[in-house]
Amino acid sequence: MQNLKRILANTTLFRMLDERQLEELTTATQPIRATTNTCVVNQGDAPKGVYVVVYGQVKIGFDRKDGSEKTLAILGQNKCFGLGEMLLDREHLAFVKTTTDSMLLHTTREKVLEVAKDNFGFAQELMVCVGRQLYTLTRDIESYSLQTAKQRLAGYLLRQNQYQAGDTVELIASKTLIASRLSLTPETLSRLLHDFSSDGLINVMGRRIKILDHERLGALLTA
Repeated sequence: MQNLKRILANTTLFRMLDERQLEELTTATQPIRATTNTCVVNQGDAPKGVYVVVYGQVKIGFDRKDGSEKTLAILGQNKCFGLGEMLLDREHLAFVKTTTDSMLLHTTREKVLEVAKDNFGFAQELMVCVGRQLYTLTRDIESYSLQTAKQRLAGYLLRQNQYQAGDTVELIASKTLIASRLSLTPETLSRLLHDFSSDGLINVMGRRIKILDHERLGALLTA
């Protein structure tokens, strides 16, 4: 129980809670250890609470009519999901599956809302998380509607570079999964990476991509 409480205290979502509130949430939190490709949430599931990724990675997506999957988000350590559904009390519209062996925490809806009533900082953090997810979704819709495949990849590499130190981007998932995330086919992604490399914009080393020319890569977004 103390170990679980310590894990909760180290997550971004719950970091501002006091000892009493952490104790309350700990009693309403269930650790979930899941192997690769485990479905944690199914489309249509009721919103029972919020999930936090302790380690590992999950993908959020839905099944297309042709049997393929569309990836909406790829979430790693310290990221949360299920907040929007929980706050609206609406069923999950997308599935959530692990992409590697993972540990998640699930905290019940009732206890999260109860603690949020007593802690404005926590309530604010919930709103920030939902707002960030909505912003990302809106940006993605704009990207899919208005940007070319080349622009989508350039934007993705530059955003990832902002989150990682230096000029080298470590791809957070397989190229197939990232292609789905960018609404590209794996073949198109591979071709674009080859083209960017041939043009001297990047250097591809497996899942490590070194950005050689930030200015020219950024110029693609307005071309």
